[in-house]
Amino acid sequence: MGDSVDDQTRRREKYWRIAGELNENPFMRAKRIASKVKISRKTVSVYLEEMYAENILIGPWMSLKPHRNYKEYVHLLKFSDPYDAFKGLKGFPHVLYRGMASGDWNTLLITDRLLDFSQLRGFECVVYQGVRGCVYTPKTENCPWDNCLKRMYNVIEGFDPSNRELKRRDLAGLEWGEDEWKLYSAFRANVRKKITPVLKKIRVRHEAYQQWMETLEEHCSIQTEFYPDGFYNYVGLCFLLDSDYEETVKRLFSFFPATSVVMEVGSELLVFVKADGSDMIRDLICMVIDMETVGMVNSSRFAVMVFENR
Repeated sequence: MGDSVDDQTRRREKYWRIAGELNENPFMRAKRIASKVKISRKTVSVYLEEMYAENILIGPWMSLKPHRNYKEYVHLLKFSDPYDAFKGLKGFPHVLYRGMASGDWNTLLITDRLLDFSQLRGFECVVYQGVRGCVYTPKTENCPWDNCLKRMYNVIEGFDPSNRELKRRDLAGLEWGEDEWKLYSAFRANVRKKITPVLKKIRVRHEAYQQWMETLEEHCSIQTEFYPDGFYNYVGLCFLLDSDYEETVKRLFSFFPATSVVMEVGSELLVFVKADGSDMIRDLICMVIDMETVGMVNSSRFAVMVFENR
């Protein structure tokens, strides 16, 4: 027999609490998580395995912050046949991420070089292009969507455009050598991998790992994604928002029950949101329109994600 509804609710609560602890400290040991969540260490390990297997938990993964001497670029493009472009760009030099969408753009690419895609078959136009800045995955809220929506509208209705916000910080330099890049590549998808086997495989000394870890926060941000119903059971929405109030926008998208990924792109924010039905999609689109109405957002563009190579 399967778990009862009460058992499922309690399990989901523990999932959310474990993900929340990892969001605040991605390197937290299982023993410490168990103490804070008030379950056994063995149960933490079991729940983590379940969450990864069902795509409820993704990461914690690393993304490089922008640097003076290293940048990644986000390209929002239109092709006449986006599926053909999505397939054709597999393995394309310097392409780190491919996404196919439907909306104001139909192709989303992240590259580690500023590339010109205009000569590719079916290319129509560049909708937006910019340097990828920092990435944020706010801690999720364990509450029904109606309650989340109410909290978001409290922020929108109380918004005061006279409260100016600070601009982004200056860029640092990235002085990594071969060992640091090996470590980043090895731990990028999940910073909680067992350290010793990885170091043996990539042939990097533990001392080099420790030195790299001491400067990691300066060069990387770490994201923990949590999707209570499983990543692939949601509809992915993507909003490109031009705002002078980025911290307020980030806060607004932190109220969601599933993780929002907020990415700085050029002077705008690219926000990835997971919706669990048509009502939520409608609510989100209306909410963004209301953000524009009160002056929190200057302009917005929007697409639905169809495929991602994650």
